[in-house]
Amino acid sequence: MDYKPTREEQKEYLAYHTQEEFFQNLEDGLLSLQTFKFKRKKAKVVLIAGAMVAFDKGTVNYLNKMAIYNEECQYILLSEVTAEYRRKTQDTIRFDFLCTPHLLAKEILVPYLDILVTEKIVNYTTKRKYILNAIENLNMRHHEIGEGYARALMYYADLYIRELLKIIEPSYVILWNEFYAFHLLFDFICKLKKIRVRYMEFGCIPGTFVIEKRGQQGESYPAHCPARFNHFQISLKEQQAAIKIKNYIYKTCLNRNVQPEYGKMQSLFSLSKNKKPVLTYMGQNDYESGMFPYKKRAKHFHSPMFKSTLEGLEFLQLLSIKNDWTLLFKPHPIIKASENKKQKVKKYVCLPDVSIHEIIDASDVIVTILSQSAYEALLRNKPVVMLGYTQLKKSGCTYEAYHKNIIEKRIKEALEKGITMSQTECFEKHMARLLKYYLMDDQTHSAFPYGKDVKEFDIARLKL
Repeated sequence: MDYKPTREEQKEYLAYHTQEEFFQNLEDGLLSLQTFKFKRKKAKVVLIAGAMVAFDKGTVNYLNKMAIYNEECQYILLSEVTAEYRRKTQDTIRFDFLCTPHLLAKEILVPYLDILVTEKIVNYTTKRKYILNAIENLNMRHHEIGEGYARALMYYADLYIRELLKIIEPSYVILWNEFYAFHLLFDFICKLKKIRVRYMEFGCIPGTFVIEKRGQQGESYPAHCPARFNHFQISLKEQQAAIKIKNYIYKTCLNRNVQPEYGKMQSLFSLSKNKKPVLTYMGQNDYESGMFPYKKRAKHFHSPMFKSTLEGLEFLQLLSIKNDWTLLFKPHPIIKASENKKQKVKKYVCLPDVSIHEIIDASDVIVTILSQSAYEALLRNKPVVMLGYTQLKKSGCTYEAYHKNIIEKRIKEALEKGITMSQTECFEKHMARLLKYYLMDDQTHSAFPYGKDVKEFDIARLKL
């Protein structure tokens, strides 16, 4: 079914031009909760929060199956969507749901709208550090955000979440992406109320989802406890199966995002006559990967050196000039536009609309802070230099450089040795462990299934 917005739905995106309209939408959202009738049918209730319906990549089907197979629990979705995606939620979700008010929906922002916040809002938000962190996140992420907008929005988000939790009284909350500003509040309030939180995202191996209890990226179990994870038992048969899965992903170029066709790099420039080593630096969504606000937690769990993708890029530029390397940059698609408007970074070739597989194949080394494209590179037998922490931390699969003074050395080592036999074997074992203990089959590759079946999911017995 085609979910293009109708004329009426298009009006909703254009309906907010004044401070009065801004406040009215959020006040109406709070009032709608008071009329929301939630009927508890089971002792355990699981509240899922996210905008997955808007970027559905097998996610809706997976959520529906979770609700069917996890029979002990009653499921309800807070669909963080608006306009046509409310209609899609109603058509596709097979269990209870409600939708956020328009202005609390994911990726919705009224640009350049200044909000005069009241003393009440200032006092409420100033007393709560977790709200200030979310405000900082929003203000940095959106270069076109108006004065006071983030503070007022997060004030209402906090009230909305508290009221929702009061009405539903969930046993568990599953957040799609731990680090989104709205979810920073959700996570903190749930823990304050002693509600158990689980975190869901696309898995680090294409064709998988992950639902985990500790946290995401550098906060995940494999990253936080690598020595233990590396000793999880796998059989020779499971390792051999991982090799077959790796070959399958390589041959099919399986990816959750539709990739442009091969050949676009050649139309941009030619590397065939260039004998310089080619480094490609993969950016991540800084504001939804635990890096920002860049404080003690971000430095400890995610990025030990760099506060942003562009800060890392500027450092690599200097090394590339010094060593006569060709430096390519693949920005994360979500932040490429806003970031490039904020800072002018030259002396690199930016690759916004080229197949990630073509980029990797044309590169000698892939460098990233914590982009999951590191897995894509390893799946294509390319050496990876990691500048931050992901599930690959201390796995033996990559060249790790967690201090600035060794980055140059690690890159040279990667250029000289490539991906070693030891790294390849470690990656095969790492894949086998991920697929056995950690990752769930997203059900989008039924001809070649791998990962844990959705029927195995039990939120009450989730170990990692």
